Amino acid sequence: MDTARYDRLEKKIDKLTDAVTAIARVEEKIFASNMRLDRAEYRLDKQEEDLDTISKVARSNSGSVAFADKLFWLVTGAAVSLGVWLAKAGVSG
Repeated sequence: MDTARYDRLEKKIDKLTDAVTAIARVEEKIFASNMRLDRAEYRLDKQEEDLDTISKVARSNSGSVAFADKLFWLVTGAAVSLGVWLAKAGVSG
């Protein structure tokens, strides 16, 4: 009877060992997932900071772009006006 009892205890201990091993594996997977999540959050925070920096640069450059746009159209208008004037002067002269 003692051997049968020991066999049952041994089987129960084996089942407990399997359960503890499975729990350890699950904990390792959870830890790895948390590490990946932490890395993703860090990268997202970094991208957010970069986006804020780019936004500030874009806002500071908007004045220069507006000036360049006005200058371009001023020069283009002057060139067209000069061309029309030269064509008119050439036709009637």
